[in-house]
Amino acid sequence: MTDPADIGFSVVIPSYNRRDYLMACLDSVAAQTHAPAQVIVVDDGSTDGTLAALADRPGVQVLTQANAGPGAARNAGAAQATGTYLAFLDSDDLWVPDSLRTFASLIAAHDHPALLFARFADFTDTPPPHQGAPAAGEAYADFLASAGAGHFAGAGMMVIRRDAFDAAGGFTTAHINAEDHDLALRLGTAPGFVQVTAPVTLLHRLHDSNEMGDAARNTAGIARLVAQEAAGRYPGGTARRGQRRRILLGHVRAAVLAGVRQGDTAALRLYLRTLPWALAAGRWRYLLAVPALTLGRAMRRMTGRVTP
Repeated sequence: MTDPADIGFSVVIPSYNRRDYLMACLDSVAAQTHAPAQVIVVDDGSTDGTLAALADRPGVQVLTQANAGPGAARNAGAAQATGTYLAFLDSDDLWVPDSLRTFASLIAAHDHPALLFARFADFTDTPPPHQGAPAAGEAYADFLASAGAGHFAGAGMMVIRRDAFDAAGGFTTAHINAEDHDLALRLGTAPGFVQVTAPVTLLHRLHDSNEMGDAARNTAGIARLVAQEAAGRYPGGTARRGQRRRILLGHVRAAVLAGVRQGDTAALRLYLRTLPWALAAGRWRYLLAVPALTLGRAMRRMTGRVTP
């Protein structure tokens, strides 16, 4: 078995106007008990003094680009990576001290999987205390084989073997939500997927500018995934269609319910477009919840209890 200490990580952090969060993020990287082989920050056209702050950070490779979105920034960082694995981290999030050590242990134990997902915990102002635990994970033949388990693929919690990332073509450069889910699906049949189950390795910061809080952008991003699936652009062919759509339905459900609650008509269109998938999967509670929420919102509008 490979010695975990020999596994090299290139940490890739895209950042746009998050100077103070980025400095805290880099502090968490510097505190790793398994030192990264490389730390790359891709500044996506920041105007808040990020570059000046980075000048005082030794051991950080800084790339700059005109504002092109996080997908393009992650790809630019990956293109300069030298590590066997790419460890993506968002600039407003934090690692615990044993994050890379946990990833390395699971990689060595599971024969160098193509893809790992961190285990995350949300926080707002103060990070929760670190709860150390032995590395543990759920291992699958590939990502599609995890269909039904509900594993969530945020870009900042993905660790990807560099050759698999290159073979999949990297992140889409379209400035949309759900580019992380898109990449996970394109990596769907790459051998080896591990979901970290212990310890928590990623502290996800909740704040007003989190892009995932925008229901309309979320719906648009998930609708793009559905279109990609309908066009046959994800691997696995007809034999694994059911697994892909089961994974997609998890994302569709979350986007549709959030959008319907906010009166987003695009969410209703997404619901109707994927109705046959939900019927085939027997998602009856979801199928009934959407009309009920829509009717309830319409009734509240009629009585003036909600704005259009």
